[in-house]
Amino acid sequence: MARNRITDRYRKKKTAALEDFVYEDEEGGIDFRRILIASDDDPDTRMLRDIFWTELREGLEALPPEQRLVFEQNELQDKTLQQIADEQGQNLKTIISRKRYAVMRLRERLETTYNELVRS
Repeated sequence: MARNRITDRYRKKKTAALEDFVYEDEEGGIDFRRILIASDDDPDTRMLRDIFWTELREGLEALPPEQRLVFEQNELQDKTLQQIADEQGQNLKTIISRKRYAVMRLRERLETTYNELVRS
């Protein structure tokens, strides 16, 4: 039974979190999120930041309206999922599901972009 669980764990498809993407500089690793909010004028950092925000904006536009609304309100406007559910008159589980699908699609899109940047 233990061997089957180990096998199942390896077979299970894992998604990479944004925190897993790290940009290396001369001094060591820099958290990828720091690049996105950095205010310096380093051309490489500026390019990465611009690419990320462009891809995120395009990814949000490609989402179904319900998913986009939940993601934007939760992540960009700091509303709780319960607040969103109450405002929309929806079940909390429906809102959680919409957020999950939005995150999965955005993560896939950003991971593809990240992999293209790393290969070039």
